[in-house]
Amino acid sequence: MNDRLSKNLISPLLIGLAVWIASICPTVANPTNEATTEQIEQATQATEVRPGDWAYQTLQALSSKYECGNTPDGKKVLSREEFATSLNGCVQSIEQLVARRKPRRSIKRRRIVPAPAIQTPPPAAPEVVAPPPEPAPVAPPEPQIEQEEAISQQDLDRLRGLVQSFSAELQAVDNRLVAVEDKLATVQKQAFSTTTKLNGEVIFSFSGYGGRSTPVGANGTTGNVFSDRVRLNFDTSFTGKDRLRTRLQSRNTPAFNAGVTGTNMTRLGYDGDESNNTSVSVLNYGFPISPETRIVVDVVGSRYYDHMPSFNPILASSANGSISRFGRFDPVFRLAGEGAALTVNHKFSNEIGLAVGYAVPNLNAAANPASGNGVFNGSNAIISQLSFNPSKDLGFGLVYGRAYTTNGANLNGGTGSVAANSPFGAVPLTANYYSLQTSYKLSPGFVLSGWAGFTEASRQNGGGNASTSNYAISLAFPDFGSKGNNLAFILGIPPKLNSRTGTGLASAVSANPDTSYHIEALYRVKLSDNLSITPGLLLITNPEHNRANPTEYVGTVRTTFTF
Repeated sequence: MNDRLSKNLISPLLIGLAVWIASICPTVANPTNEATTEQIEQATQATEVRPGDWAYQTLQALSSKYECGNTPDGKKVLSREEFATSLNGCVQSIEQLVARRKPRRSIKRRRIVPAPAIQTPPPAAPEVVAPPPEPAPVAPPEPQIEQEEAISQQDLDRLRGLVQSFSAELQAVDNRLVAVEDKLATVQKQAFSTTTKLNGEVIFSFSGYGGRSTPVGANGTTGNVFSDRVRLNFDTSFTGKDRLRTRLQSRNTPAFNAGVTGTNMTRLGYDGDESNNTSVSVLNYGFPISPETRIVVDVVGSRYYDHMPSFNPILASSANGSISRFGRFDPVFRLAGEGAALTVNHKFSNEIGLAVGYAVPNLNAAANPASGNGVFNGSNAIISQLSFNPSKDLGFGLVYGRAYTTNGANLNGGTGSVAANSPFGAVPLTANYYSLQTSYKLSPGFVLSGWAGFTEASRQNGGGNASTSNYAISLAFPDFGSKGNNLAFILGIPPKLNSRTGTGLASAVSANPDTSYHIEALYRVKLSDNLSITPGLLLITNPEHNRANPTEYVGTVRTTFTF
């Protein structure tokens, strides 16, 4: 019964111990050392076991001699159940000691006496004398077997007396052990995986927008929505250093974009609406090829900002950081879209690192063999980032990216003005991106971050060039008010079309005429390790970089559960 002790097995066990002892050492009768009938009777009737009792002292002596676990300390009065638990452990220890005890060989060294010399008589005639025979070798002695010190008969008698006195409690302990082992076997049988960990994230969001009297494409002047986003990550490791991530996602948070508010500048950082249908939103595998180099292969849901530093450590998270899409990081990190990608990170030293990535941004395009798709025949994006961290509190990032898109849209990751995202309409174009990011932790309670980004785009058919820019600075106050809370402010200029040239353009506008300002404030309140609430407010002045448009605002209360 897997070393479990029960009433029906106690006697056979002890009898077996006695037989084994008798076979290896003489039994010496010593009635004065055996448990008396009176002692056994007193122990059987006692409601508790005190340090001065025969049973208590006997178990202490056996536990000390045979190194049993859970030994009574001699100071505490034990209930019968507590005493039986310690006794059960001691009986099991002695049983295991008997099971593994084997004779040990001890070789006694003996001096080997050399064979006597063989006398050869003198030759009778001058003949060749045969050499004398070799001395007969002396065989080494057989090793003698000695027995280890046996468990004494006295200890066996003491143990028998204890078992007899606490047989009912030992049976109860055995029953509990059986139940625990059965439950453990069930858990092991039903365990999901020994190599996969599950972690999840759930967002409840109550949001609203307002400001513009006639939002473009909208039916009203304001909107209030209650929505959600659910993510389940299954992280599997085969070596302890690699990770296979499979993410299931469902969400129904609408995008406050140009079709709703008249501008993409009002988008939330966690928006996305698939009517809460569940799908695989991320599938990637990361592994090291050396201590300094790591590779990540994305099949679905490529995100450069997950594989290289964005230098906005407090506000980059969509669940606990900025409430807005633009406020999280430079839009250049959205070049990978949601398709397939390959990213390589290499550390030259603790201070300097290089990341390089290639992505097919459009979802499922890499798996499509049709013309204009596939890994190299359709839209693609290349990015490289040189990072420099002279100290643990200060960091800089320099990014260069190049993209080719077949439809000319989403040049700035769905942020900024409509013209900055699609300067030439739905036509093929190439773009070069330049960006500088920085983050400085001035103190444990204050982190300053920011970036500046520039884009130069060229139309592939018909000629034409366009340039855009964006800037932002954030002030974050970690642990403001309480540990885990974050107060933050973000001020920036969303992507703006600075210039555009070319013939046959759909719009005569050569640039955005004015400047919009992104003003954001939020306060994350950590209620527990698994729950936080973040109220936030976003103001966009001169939406679409046009002072003719009134200020728009977005408010939200984001509740985040993690597990």
